[in-house]
Amino acid sequence: MIDQQYLHITLQQMRYFIEVASCGSFTRAAKLLYTTQSSLSKTVSALEQTLDVQLFIRNKKQVVLTKAGRHLYQRWAVILQDLEKSMDECRILQGGHNHFLAIGILDSQISAKITAPLIRGYLQEYPEANISVSACEPQEVRKSLMEDNLDLVFTVLYDLEQLDSHPFDFMILNECCHSVCMLAENPLAEKDVLTVEDLRDSRFVGISPLYTPSYCGMLDELCEEHGFTPHYIRYASNALSQPYNLIDRNDIFICDSNYREYKNPSMPQLVFRPLADTHSGVAVVWKKDNTKRELQQFIRQIRE
Repeated sequence: MIDQQYLHITLQQMRYFIEVASCGSFTRAAKLLYTTQSSLSKTVSALEQTLDVQLFIRNKKQVVLTKAGRHLYQRWAVILQDLEKSMDECRILQGGHNHFLAIGILDSQISAKITAPLIRGYLQEYPEANISVSACEPQEVRKSLMEDNLDLVFTVLYDLEQLDSHPFDFMILNECCHSVCMLAENPLAEKDVLTVEDLRDSRFVGISPLYTPSYCGMLDELCEEHGFTPHYIRYASNALSQPYNLIDRNDIFICDSNYREYKNPSMPQLVFRPLADTHSGVAVVWKKDNTKRELQQFIRQIRE
């Protein structure tokens, strides 16, 4: 039976907590939620008091999840995603439709540049179709695809390596090189193009292998091909938190031009440089045994 005090936890508190955890910053989360930093901080503090648990370690430079906070973030992110999806499905069923296409995209990628034109083209061809789009973290996208909660997902190329290739099919939609993100005062920012060898003495900000093991696996392979092991100075909980973990002038992280914060004008302290002779991009992935009509139509539309 649920403790009575927990019944006072609101969906707003859950959403605010998840946004701060995703951003690694109260300031950034407040902007995305269209609220004030003070209001956001009070809401999260009230949640911590209700739970009697410290969710974040706060200091002037960054906000880091505690072990308890990380556990709650992983669970609640899935719960809210399922809740939003169930409400979308409910609205579709209310309208007399019981067939729709469930699409997953990475929350750290620029969805509009790649997915939006494809979805618009599909709906122009099949105006009667119903589509549900969910933005998730890589491990959630992968899990939902394997459990048939999503029909297809848009993901980064290196994440394909984490999928068993037998039950899945995919199509590469966008190819580009990797990019290095750093603070403007980093000496590497003086170069227009970087090589992997240039990163030998850099301090890498990774993404925790607990969440996205394919990311650090990709970095390890990339550096080992050039005779060194990346020096990880800290791990972020997700890709969107990485910019806030750039503290030292030699800190860097690897992304590509599809990254949501790539050359974001609101973050002028960040510099991005292409990484020569590297390969990245975006692919769409689906299960081979999914015979849903809407999925087959969408795949055919992409191929054409």
